[in-house]
Amino acid sequence: MGCPWRRGSYTSNDNTVMKPDAEYLKTLLGAFRNAPHPTTDIEELKEAGIDYEEPIFEFHMHLLVDGGYIESELGPREFGLSRGVDGYVSWSVIPLRLTAAGHEFAEGLENPKAFETVRKDFVGASLSTIKDVVVGVIKAEISKHTGLHF
Repeated sequence: MGCPWRRGSYTSNDNTVMKPDAEYLKTLLGAFRNAPHPTTDIEELKEAGIDYEEPIFEFHMHLLVDGGYIESELGPREFGLSRGVDGYVSWSVIPLRLTAAGHEFAEGLENPKAFETVRKDFVGASLSTIKDVVVGVIKAEISKHTGLHF
């Protein structure tokens, strides 16, 4: 039996598949960047409006960890999720941080022009595509305003 997902296109028990969501990524990475300390955890994220018990959180955290954008002090692949053989999910509150690449990605998503381009034209694109588009738009803006070419 499937989990009844509760957000946007994630509200189905049928064949709806999860895809990267630029708006969710912007919110999630923004919560990391706005944390009061160098590290944060799932409880602080929850206080910032990011519910770690939602499948969309787990999905995006896996992608961010896979891409090297987030890591914990316990190891590069660990973010506090444990899944038992029976499918039972449990969470541990562990320190999590954005890597340098994670900060760059979050900063790029905060650029209004880059974010709108991704949100409108690259719905469901992979994280690497989203990051490439964001970086490309920002580089084009820098070039336009400074004459520097990358």
